[in-house]
Amino acid sequence: MSHSRRVSGIVACIGLVIAACSSGDAAPTSTTTTPTTAATTTTSTTAVVRPTSTLAYTAIEVRLEGDDDAELAVSDLYAWIGDRTAPDPDVPPGLLDHLAPVVPTEALTIEASLTSAEAFGGRVGVVTADDDVVLLADEGSGWKVVGAKLTRFGSEAWYGDPIRFVLIIGTDARPGQSQQLYRADSIHIASSNLGLHSGAVVGFPRDTYVTASYGEDKFTHVNVRDGTEGMVTVAEDISGLEIEGYLITGFQGFTQLVNAFGGIPVDVPFSMAEPKSKAYLNAGLQILDGADALAFSRNRSIRGGDFTRSFHQGMVILGALTDASTRGIEALPDLIKALTEHTWTDLSPAQLLTLGAL
Repeated sequence: MSHSRRVSGIVACIGLVIAACSSGDAAPTSTTTTPTTAATTTTSTTAVVRPTSTLAYTAIEVRLEGDDDAELAVSDLYAWIGDRTAPDPDVPPGLLDHLAPVVPTEALTIEASLTSAEAFGGRVGVVTADDDVVLLADEGSGWKVVGAKLTRFGSEAWYGDPIRFVLIIGTDARPGQSQQLYRADSIHIASSNLGLHSGAVVGFPRDTYVTASYGEDKFTHVNVRDGTEGMVTVAEDISGLEIEGYLITGFQGFTQLVNAFGGIPVDVPFSMAEPKSKAYLNAGLQILDGADALAFSRNRSIRGGDFTRSFHQGMVILGALTDASTRGIEALPDLIKALTEHTWTDLSPAQLLTLGAL
């Protein structure tokens, strides 16, 4: 297939993601209607008008055993919701804007629990209280609230920007080789759209010819010659999307990561017996362990070659995301800990946690 046809096909696929992530009603971040004491409403399309000191005080107490710092961070958020004369809590401004319309009607005592784990030099935590979810991250200065879904007040989730894009890279590094510096065999953009409660994965065939900082080359070589940041730049140039960061691993990290997940459900589309990749699989939905998931992801001795292989790699990513969603949001810290042990990233713990929550 010619270079122009390959790039045109990829751009068309990316167009599907753009359409999926720009259609529908995204979660509002700045336009809100705020009650006042005169029972009127004020609507702004540029800024959120937060309730003033005329709003009645409502006491909200949070009890969270086992971690005083986490309890304080969550308590500050709920206390502000009950009393807008209190100082703004140390949370993202967008979250305060999102919660501005919330007006509690009765005093509350909230019993909460925390699940946490170490992640990429910091910590991530998920606080649950009935159907409420509060996301915490510690990047060196203590716990901070980075997202929330306060269902008890009828508030939808706020986990940062409603549309997010991340580059996921798998290199062909074998055990004993640097997993970050070898050729990129698997190159995918994963997207999420909070407004549509959906997302997509789009793969780039590794032999696609692209323009890098040093000239034209196969996409698979850019990681070796221009680093992972160069891969992100090329992916942004091809897709026209703003990519937040990357996750990267090699054969060993991928295999161990899948095993740490307890295997990944994949609906293998057809039976295969391919000795080079060691892909010996029956057709149908099954749990693939690390070795089989790697073999399935590597096999290109099939109809469609590298295009089909790239599609299969995307199926593995979607299988992992689907499986993670069935475990519940409390499982996120342990899943991110597994990423910490078997991948590399330029994303912060807070970014990883909010992306995972999406």
